[in-house]
Amino acid sequence: MTEQFTCIEVILGGLFIILGFLTFKFPGIIKQWRYASEAERKNIDIKGLQKVSGYAMIVTGVALMIVGVVNYFVEGTWSIYALIVILLAMSGCMVGVARRYDKNPGSKRKQIIGIVTLVVSMIVVVGLLAWGKQENEIRVVSNQLEITGMYGEKIDLNTIDTVYVRSLNELPTIKMRTNGYADGEMLKGYFRLEDWGKCKLLVHDVWGKVIVLKQGDRHIIFNLYDEQSTRRIYLQLIAD
Repeated sequence: MTEQFTCIEVILGGLFIILGFLTFKFPGIIKQWRYASEAERKNIDIKGLQKVSGYAMIVTGVALMIVGVVNYFVEGTWSIYALIVILLAMSGCMVGVARRYDKNPGSKRKQIIGIVTLVVSMIVVVGLLAWGKQENEIRVVSNQLEITGMYGEKIDLNTIDTVYVRSLNELPTIKMRTNGYADGEMLKGYFRLEDWGKCKLLVHDVWGKVIVLKQGDRHIIFNLYDEQSTRRIYLQLIAD
């Protein structure tokens, strides 16, 4: 997973750098200029806006690439938050400086809308990350495996064909995430595994042992932060 995040961050950073250099030559890349009328363009200092926008994207791209390279050597969820902070900082910079170069009467209202949109987006992203980091409650109750929280469900133990414990690296390779949350330390949601196809993962510790349930053609893979808690659930499952 670390290699995937590194690749994404480096590629994204490279795209920002290319876009930044293109901005110096093509003002149409800048939203304020692209959608402005001829009369509105007379009140926009496009040269100044191009310069600030171009450098902002280049600096953002370099920062993303640095985060990607460091993330290859220093694993952890910090890179996800760094990515969000960098993108939000770049967006905030663009919104903040636009007023200096755009003297149109309606630009202030647009600036306020942009700031509000930025703040709301930040709250939503941080909220989703916080929710995703919460540990699911997983327990065996009344011949059922109960999973609460994100992607929770109840599974009748009589419908389980097999159950065993493995490390993630002993299972088929994870090819892609189809719908879920992943931060390098945790995997929640639906992922496509080689040979197994679509599987549900509720893996709170990617380096710990996981329990694998097989229901017909369906696989559910999970563990908890605490290894002893994972083992206790496994012993309950095989006892029933």
